Amino acid sequence: MYVGIAIKFLVALVCIVIVIRIIGQKELSQTTPIDLVFMLILADIIGGMIHGKEFNFSHIIFFVIIWGFFMWGAERLTQKKNFERWIDGKPEIIIKNGTVNSQLMKKENLTMQELETQLRKQGVFNIQEVRLGILEIDGSISVDLSRKDCERN
Repeated sequence: MYVGIAIKFLVALVCIVIVIRIIGQKELSQTTPIDLVFMLILADIIGGMIHGKEFNFSHIIFFVIIWGFFMWGAERLTQKKNFERWIDGKPEIIIKNGTVNSQLMKKENLTMQELETQLRKQGVFNIQEVRLGILEIDGSISVDLSRKDCERN
């Protein structure tokens, strides 16, 4: 039983790695929200297949191929600007001239402490120094400091 589970897991893992390499994703930072949804679905189904006695290797391989086809299709769709913005979101201004967009913070469930942490990672310790802060689609914050603050450094 345990050997069968291990072999099913290994087959699924190899198939998944092959599909991801074919699609072309090399880094986790390239993962989009749609990729995350596909990965969660995949994990749930593969987990059921590994433990289920009614599933065999051909079921796992077939499912991973179908999963890869949908991932490939999603990748192609996200190359279209309108679809990409709808799925991935778009960068938004969260700080302008030292003023924080509190509506955006509420919408994104972002706390002031999380915002300040992101800014400190950029080397910014005073929000008033930020001329423009952009909340990127990956959750990071890009900052442009006001000119007088840049000249002091």
